Amino acid sequence: MQMVEKFIRFVETLNKIVGKAASYLIFVFMSLMVYEVIARYFFQSPTIWVHEICGFLFAGYVALTGGWVLLEKGHVAVDIIYQYFPEKGKDLADIVVCLIALFMFSILFWQGYKFAWHAFITNQHSHTLFRPLLWPVKSMLPLGALLFLLQILADLARSIVQFKQRRA
Repeated sequence: MQMVEKFIRFVETLNKIVGKAASYLIFVFMSLMVYEVIARYFFQSPTIWVHEICGFLFAGYVALTGGWVLLEKGHVAVDIIYQYFPEKGKDLADIVVCLIALFMFSILFWQGYKFAWHAFITNQHSHTLFRPLLWPVKSMLPLGALLFLLQILADLARSIVQFKQRRA
């Protein structure tokens, strides 16, 4: 039981650190957009890179904060029926939802990994004038999916432990 609790604490700490750190990307994003507006409208000197970098930053922001948002129960939840379940029923429902999510995010991780690896081994660049490498941004998908998967596993472990405790 102690190993399970250590795993849960490790995953929660990891997702808090990564999620909070990645949440600051939004300020970089906003600063770059302000820079672009000033450069374009006040100096008549638009950039060729700001919009693309902002898209990359936003992709990283969304991917890397997903596990943290799951930890904080910040995703949309429809609990119209769930709220009427007994406590053991809620635990069972949580286990089923975790198993389904585990399956879905495993596929997302696997496909995202293939997507990012292909970009890496082919030295893929964007088709814009700026032409940045694409593997750094494409690697955010499997990394974000991995963080999400770890949080799902931690939630699954917690639900199983709660279910067993309620049965005893």
